[in-house]
Amino acid sequence: MSSLLSRIAATERPDLVVVIGYGDELPVFRHARALWQFYASHFPAIDLVFVRWSDQLKPGEVHHNGYDLLVGIGDRMQGATGYASSGVWSGSENAKWIYRQMLVQDYLLRTRSAPFYFYHTTLTSVVDFRALSTVLDQLPKTGCYAGPIARLNGPPEMAGLTFTSGASTILSHDALQHMRAHYDPQHPWAQFPNDIWAALMLPHFMRTPLPTFNFVRPRAPMADAAELSAIARHLLQQGHFHFRVKTVEPQDAAGRRQDVDPWIMLRLMETVLSSEHEPERTRALMAQYAQEASGGEQVPARRGESLFSGARTLPLSDSELFAT
Repeated sequence: MSSLLSRIAATERPDLVVVIGYGDELPVFRHARALWQFYASHFPAIDLVFVRWSDQLKPGEVHHNGYDLLVGIGDRMQGATGYASSGVWSGSENAKWIYRQMLVQDYLLRTRSAPFYFYHTTLTSVVDFRALSTVLDQLPKTGCYAGPIARLNGPPEMAGLTFTSGASTILSHDALQHMRAHYDPQHPWAQFPNDIWAALMLPHFMRTPLPTFNFVRPRAPMADAAELSAIARHLLQQGHFHFRVKTVEPQDAAGRRQDVDPWIMLRLMETVLSSEHEPERTRALMAQYAQEASGGEQVPARRGESLFSGARTLPLSDSELFAT
């Protein structure tokens, strides 16, 4: 095990910045941040940036305090809230998150001299950075916009828009530059969720479909440890690199996500740190997912045909694994 952990600790990717934003919307985020602090210590050469708001900084000011990258916010970005009670971000919350994202991307562009991949994921995700590095080896260094792929059916003016999940999106350096140059906080698009907004901002970027796996099945606190470890081990052997955990929506008062999701994350982290990575499995999984999503092709910004129009053999969540 010690030699495996040593090899994991040697994982390097100088051309990668991983950004994980969070806030005080839900208690689960505080628990997940603590888990990530421990997990990140096993990948010391991966550039991980955790982002949160600060009311101690001037609006638009960005400062790293040694733990998080803090972003100042002013009154003009405050507004209606909704996620903590309904599970749906309000338009003003979307605008606030996009504003923060743009400040962070600008900060990264200003403080790093060499081009890099920007990987945006969520605090309640778990990532195997060895497999992510294998993924990056298959992606273009410019014009890159990659992640789990989806397509809007409406409203009419948005029908056919393809986008990647904000829980696991990879962008190249030039995509960040393009978004910075064209960002308008007053534009109606800035009221959309950030993954939809990004898709609208990058109309000339082809989308590269990438696999993901979601743990969404309701579970009891501390439950199913052996089952979760077995699922995670199987997924890692398949080549997966990203796992999202979201078992309870905020509006479900009967469930306490903070009591469930961190335990699932812990099992996933344990399994990653006790498993070997096989790059050829990740490459094969990428090809299989792309084949099922779009016939193995990159996806344009607007697509008339549905995605996953044929038979899908890859389960994308644990609820699908147990579907009868």
